[in-house]
Amino acid sequence: MNIKEELIKGKSIYDLELRVVYYARVSTEFNTQSTSIVNQVSYFSKLISNVTGWRLVRGYIDEGISGKNIKNRVNFRKMIKDGVNNEYDLILTKSVSRFARNTIDSIKYTNLLLDYGVGVYFINDNINTFSGDSEFRLTLMASIAQDEIRKLSESVKFGLRQSIDRGVVLGSSNILGYKKNKGKLSIVEREACIVRDIFNLFSRDIYSYSELARIINSKYYKNFDSTGIKRVLTNYKYKGYYCGRKSTVINYKNSKRRKYNSSEWIVYKDTKVVPAIVGESLWNKVNDIIAKRSKNRCNKRKIFSVICMLHNRECKYITKGYKNKIYSYYVCGKCFSIKEETLIKMTNGYKYSNIYIVKREDYLKVIIKLI
Repeated sequence: MNIKEELIKGKSIYDLELRVVYYARVSTEFNTQSTSIVNQVSYFSKLISNVTGWRLVRGYIDEGISGKNIKNRVNFRKMIKDGVNNEYDLILTKSVSRFARNTIDSIKYTNLLLDYGVGVYFINDNINTFSGDSEFRLTLMASIAQDEIRKLSESVKFGLRQSIDRGVVLGSSNILGYKKNKGKLSIVEREACIVRDIFNLFSRDIYSYSELARIINSKYYKNFDSTGIKRVLTNYKYKGYYCGRKSTVINYKNSKRRKYNSSEWIVYKDTKVVPAIVGESLWNKVNDIIAKRSKNRCNKRKIFSVICMLHNRECKYITKGYKNKIYSYYVCGKCFSIKEETLIKMTNGYKYSNIYIVKREDYLKVIIKLI
């Protein structure tokens, strides 16, 4: 059945025998929004059952997902795929803004579905994509929905700037050693002792991040990794400093962010809003150690070019600091890693321009053969 031809003859979509699905979305996971999803599902199910020729195939629901793009909307993408595979004829959705808040996405996917004989009916906007004038009206409504996102983004950015100017602590409330309340921090002693332990141990300058993580995890039954340890050690809050404006959204359409350099951050001492957990001298000592290790790693240069023949890729060159020494590795990322000093020993110090490694089990045999 050609649905467009039937509509040209004067019939409406309610007169046709159609396989129907519905799409519902809310952008947060609050209880009120969860209730909204329940209401939408109930409404669509009742509407479809009341139309004689319609048959409900299934519903597609994305909860707690923004409509700015489809990247994280798993069920939306599945719905499009099923439509292309001819599993239904019509999508019901509440409005253009529920379907997509991006004008390009709205036009792109409705046109794609039309190419496969599938229409979308936006109930609140009374737009049926099988109709001839639907693209113009859809573009207009989608542009309005997109502009709402732009205004909301600008409003949020303005609010964040005002909060930073007032010294309000932003970001996650889950900060080890602190409890956040109304933009201010208070110390949680049972967690603060872990923070102090991390700083005191690292200040000895004998542990790597990963080694320190193992010590802390075994002592406090935590789940730190190297990155988590470094985040603690470089967090200005622990010495009683306010730190804000580390990044900003530069494209509201895809939420792309720009990270500011540390020199551009807003940083100042404010122990009333951010009480110190460790002394400023200890914090500075620890971060001097971090800076020194980083400088040493930057000065290290690779002397080999190692190529994994199994995966046809050049190995990544990485450096790690451990007990005042810098160690270098060549890492495939899929099958093996090898220390640079091992390669030097195996080649008697001769610097090959290229070393080809077939697989982890026999890379030493290959090096010996090359020698």
